[in-house]
Amino acid sequence: MRTLDIDWADLEIAFRDASGAKSWLDMETGEVVTLVPGFDDEADLQGKLRTFPARFAALRPVDKQFTQRVLQSFIAASGGALKGKLGDAAAGPGGLARAIALLKDDRTAWARFARLEQQALMAHIERFLEEQGIKAGSRAPAPDLFEGLA
Repeated sequence: MRTLDIDWADLEIAFRDASGAKSWLDMETGEVVTLVPGFDDEADLQGKLRTFPARFAALRPVDKQFTQRVLQSFIAASGGALKGKLGDAAAGPGGLARAIALLKDDRTAWARFARLEQQALMAHIERFLEEQGIKAGSRAPAPDLFEGLA
């Protein structure tokens, strides 16, 4: 495995990006590069991607199914009334949106869910790096973004 300095924040942004912009990990530098149509560097980046295809690993943003899996894990680990409410809310079409809305109404539960989701995303990113034969030069950040909310 090759060790690279990784900007975890850039990777997290790229894996969360639902805008349709495409991002890659530069396997030589560890930099996240994003192709944004209309930006000045668009032609230059497209040229690099064509010329050195093995140098860049495509980053595929997580999707709704990722969030649904995290939500199901959260529900399974929850107890009492919250577990029942979330299970009911998550059932059927539109369930993810209903369950997320329910969580947002409970500050403590929302903070716990957000930490679990962030942990799951970091684990997803670490698996991606491993699949690419990359070892990060630093550890993934702890999911402390939501500290103080619980």
